[in-house]
Amino acid sequence: MKEFSEKHIKDLQEADGFVLQNVYGNTVAIYLDSEYPDVTSFLADYIARYGIKDLSRRLGYRNPTEMLKELLEKADNCLFIMTDIETKLMNAFDGISADGYAKKLEEGKWHLGDIVEDGKGHKAMIIQDNYCLYELMNIKNEGAFKVFSYFDVSDTLNKLQDDNPEWHKVVED
Repeated sequence: MKEFSEKHIKDLQEADGFVLQNVYGNTVAIYLDSEYPDVTSFLADYIARYGIKDLSRRLGYRNPTEMLKELLEKADNCLFIMTDIETKLMNAFDGISADGYAKKLEEGKWHLGDIVEDGKGHKAMIIQDNYCLYELMNIKNEGAFKVFSYFDVSDTLNKLQDDNPEWHKVVED
């Protein structure tokens, strides 16, 4: 499968595409020229890799014959609309619109002042020091900052986030 590169999200949004978030662990973009320019190219690749039997089951059919029969009947009667198969793909593979995926990516990005935590219960605030370095400043259990106690320091915010994959934003209700 062609893995979706998040750097192409703007192109996917312009193409009014969508993302399948769980195709055997891969994230795949549909309607992105560099990956899958249309649904047919995705289906061809999927069938070549995993077989038509697997596809039919994932789309909710008992077997490939039932799937093809329905699709061909709809096509013969001019009732088949590409959104039919798109909807089935979205449901089968945790699909999301390009705009929805872009929003999800933005929500996951770190910003100054965000509180993050790791799996060990440590919390930190993302700050920028006097030298313009980004830091994960330690927060004590009481919510107070532990002065001059940092988990990590980096020259860019993106690098700080990339270098600390075990840390995630704390979502407050």
